[in-house]
Amino acid sequence: QSEGILTEDPFARYNLQEAQKAGIKVGVYFFSTAVTAQEAIEEAEWTCNLIDKYNITFPVAYDCEGYLKATSRQYPLDRACRTALAITFLDTVAARGYTPMFYNCKSSMDFNRDWDMSVLASRYKVWVASYPAVTFPMIPCNYAGVHSMWQYTSSGAVAGIMGNVDMNVSYFNYT
Repeated sequence: QSEGILTEDPFARYNLQEAQKAGIKVGVYFFSTAVTAQEAIEEAEWTCNLIDKYNITFPVAYDCEGYLKATSRQYPLDRACRTALAITFLDTVAARGYTPMFYNCKSSMDFNRDWDMSVLASRYKVWVASYPAVTFPMIPCNYAGVHSMWQYTSSGAVAGIMGNVDMNVSYFNYT
């Protein structure tokens, strides 16, 4: 977040390959640190170049976090600039033939606090992270804005995976 260096998750290719072998629908997200439109395009192209070898069946999501920390290179950016960078990334992903999706936490999206959600939600699928005390399937997502996916916990468990796993509900499906 402080240097803006593109870094591949060391498990990305293996996870993509193994998920496909197991018949699991696959999507990806990119953790952005862009501060210019050119950097957002570079991030999107880098992501697409990495995933072009795989059968991506779910969206390619733009994730941007930590921008409110003074140590983040994105700290000086305002809501309009952050939103424009997300749009640039997501439009680039769409131009490459992938379904774009915007990901962020509920508190950042509520009342357009950190993002212009009226613009983002009108153009792209939205994936919200919100971890209420009582969660799926007991209650629906507590984010009132338009959204297509809900990440309801970061402490889920999946057989065969050690440690905590993010758990999500998708309100859409692809054939």
